[in-house]
Amino acid sequence: MEEKENLYLLDGNSLTYRAFYALPESLTKSDGTVTNAVYGFTRMLISLVNNNEVDLLGVAFDLAAPTFRHEEYDDYKGNRKETPDTLKPQFAMVKEVLESLDVPTFEKEGFEADDLIGTLAKEAEEEGYQVTIVTGDRDNLQLISENIDVMYTRKGISDIVDYDLDKFREEYELEPLQLIDKKGLMGDSSDNIPGVDGIGKKTSTKLLKEFGDLETVLDNIDQVGGKKRKATLKKQADRARMSKKLATIKVDVPLEVDFETLNLSNWKTDQAKDVFTKMEFNSLISEIGGHSELEEIDYQEITDVEELRGIKLSDEVAVNLDLTGDKLDQNLEGLAIATGEKNYYIDLEEKELLGELEELLAQKELLMLDPKDQFRYLLQQEVEIGELIFEPLLADYLLHPSDDENDFTKVMENQLQLSLPEVEGREKLVLKTNTIFKLREELITKLENDEMLKLYNEIELPLIKVLAQLELNGIKVSSNKLEELGAELEEKIKEIEEKAYELAGEEFNLNSPKQLGNILFEKLGLPVIKKTKTGYSTSAKVLEKLEGKHEIIPLISEYRTYQKLNSTYVSPLEDYINPETGRIHTTYNQRVTATGRLSSTEPNLQNIPIRTEEGRRIRKIFVAEEGKKLVAADYSQVELRILAHISQDEGLKEAYNEGADIHSKTAKELFGLSTGDARRKAKAVNFGIAYGISAWGLADRLDISQKEAQEYIDLYFERYPKVEEYIEEQKYKAEDKGYVETIFNRRRYLPEITSSNYHRRQFAKRMAINTPIQGSGADIMKIAMIDVSDALEDSDLNADVLLQVHDELVLEVPEDEVEAVSELVREEMEAAADLDVDLEVDVKVGDNWNEMKKISD
Repeated sequence: MEEKENLYLLDGNSLTYRAFYALPESLTKSDGTVTNAVYGFTRMLISLVNNNEVDLLGVAFDLAAPTFRHEEYDDYKGNRKETPDTLKPQFAMVKEVLESLDVPTFEKEGFEADDLIGTLAKEAEEEGYQVTIVTGDRDNLQLISENIDVMYTRKGISDIVDYDLDKFREEYELEPLQLIDKKGLMGDSSDNIPGVDGIGKKTSTKLLKEFGDLETVLDNIDQVGGKKRKATLKKQADRARMSKKLATIKVDVPLEVDFETLNLSNWKTDQAKDVFTKMEFNSLISEIGGHSELEEIDYQEITDVEELRGIKLSDEVAVNLDLTGDKLDQNLEGLAIATGEKNYYIDLEEKELLGELEELLAQKELLMLDPKDQFRYLLQQEVEIGELIFEPLLADYLLHPSDDENDFTKVMENQLQLSLPEVEGREKLVLKTNTIFKLREELITKLENDEMLKLYNEIELPLIKVLAQLELNGIKVSSNKLEELGAELEEKIKEIEEKAYELAGEEFNLNSPKQLGNILFEKLGLPVIKKTKTGYSTSAKVLEKLEGKHEIIPLISEYRTYQKLNSTYVSPLEDYINPETGRIHTTYNQRVTATGRLSSTEPNLQNIPIRTEEGRRIRKIFVAEEGKKLVAADYSQVELRILAHISQDEGLKEAYNEGADIHSKTAKELFGLSTGDARRKAKAVNFGIAYGISAWGLADRLDISQKEAQEYIDLYFERYPKVEEYIEEQKYKAEDKGYVETIFNRRRYLPEITSSNYHRRQFAKRMAINTPIQGSGADIMKIAMIDVSDALEDSDLNADVLLQVHDELVLEVPEDEVEAVSELVREEMEAAADLDVDLEVDVKVGDNWNEMKKISD
């Protein structure tokens, strides 16, 4: 018997909706266009074809025009929410994708996609095809037969249930066609089909098992059980018939189709590649055979110093060191060089190669790949090379700041639609080095178009070497103090545990919310504040509300503080101390945050707590070498000064230019007082406004009513009206352009500013307000780091920059240079940006990072 060909019919509208709600609206093109539904639909389509034997394929869509069902019943689908604005344009994009893949689409005025699918499915069945309907709409289950199955997307686009006749009968205890009788009786809330009052799933199934179909039920109402049900059925018989009619998928829509035209013999990869590239679905191009493989290249292997000295390099060269090992323990295995015309791999002993590197690469303009580790190694070996003029990953990061950190393969696929061949080792390194030239052509043009080339050339590129030097410098840690602190914390934790056991009358795990909840709320009988799915909540907020109710409460809070300090900071830090240097060498990440801020890992030294006494004790373990001091230079309220500059609010500008304490000034204007608690509240208002805080958020932060919080915000805007204007302008700009910018043109895309989800939309609005402020602060700090490093290098001073933490630089300085270095650092940091208000820097000095005294201007 000849095997039947498989026809797959997709419900385009249903699956596009499913994809939209399954994937975040942050999935966008680089211009901010939301493409989550198109991407999800396309990914699902490709997966369907790749994982099933699909011979023929067609997709049906609804049209906006009313259908015969609306003419039958005005309120049909009347309860449906309006299609989200970010979804509406994606239907056309889905159709564009399908056209590029040569997949036929069907739509017809007056009918729904279900009707077209029903008609096509039944005709195809008659012509001998095996049909599979792919949909997120259960209505299609009525079409199931021996030759028609349904793939139902229960949730999202990957949670799929396969229905054949047996599966349907098992779940519904009915035949597929009885599904329309069932809906006639019970209705369908999703389509606003009314059905009969009081009849639900169980009753409708019971009636149909007894009578067979709706008409027979209505012809035999006297035999139906229940006096009330009989009366309702008699009264609403016509409504039931109408409901069945509304639920019935038409299988006789006038369609002329030659099923052979639905043959999926080949994806049209050239056409599809162009569309996928336009939509920036770079990760999907390879799925349709659209990524060409990068051609392997010839390269010359140089194993002799004289041969190396004989090669001629152009002024611009792409170069990458072949390093193995980690951090400060790296080994140079070789060197890949590309000139655009020739390619080389230098295979010499490390010492020999290091001896030649400076002369080989001096005065050259260099293109490199992820060079921070390479710079750190060269700095460690005291080898100077030419100037870095291009790095592809950093360029791609500026263009796509919200993406996950990109690796070379992903950037190459995204920008060139090329994939790496399966080569390894030095061949791979040479090939990647050669490809940097191609990436520069693409990326520099895009940076120019987005007006970020200056940001790239003058801030981001020069910063790489500065960060490499910081990582190499590291910061000294007092092992003794760290050990003492760890022992004290462990002793304190043990002491608290014993007290808690005594108060509870038994031993229990203080780290277990379940065990703690049982002790607090069952054994000790404390009032339950909040319950979660897993039991009693014992969060910090719950403990706050239980303060004073029992002696054990402050102990739990104290325990958590010490436990976190020990497990998050003290214990891990021991493992990060380099045994040779006695220092911690953190890693700075330049391509992670969407705002442009640097992040620190292994360990995260930007997260060392400072507000609690216990947290400050951790900073004490970071010390200066003997004969040196730590100098910390910290921008004073840089983000509020930036707010004054970009909002052009005269009141804020005047306050800063007169040297006023902005928090005291705000406190006096809002509360009539300028000290103590009033200043604390004013500080929360000042920074809260800069972060787009809501009345609810401010109320929560200050523990006041929402009404009072709103009054504070309103009063603030009365005093600083241009700030309110700035906030509204930023939200409008984000909605209009899809992105916001810093003073230095760094972009952050905010696609969720138009999200149908309220919380996502509000978050995006807060980011629209804060990103230009926080991002400009990050840019200013980066400029300061470059300028301070350059100034120190040009001077006779022997200071080293060790850390960058938020708005602060930490340096290690010989004792006799403290004054000179402090003056230099303050001068360079305050001159990093020309704002309409002065930048101010507080400089402190001390033997450790915590105990530091302010140096007067």
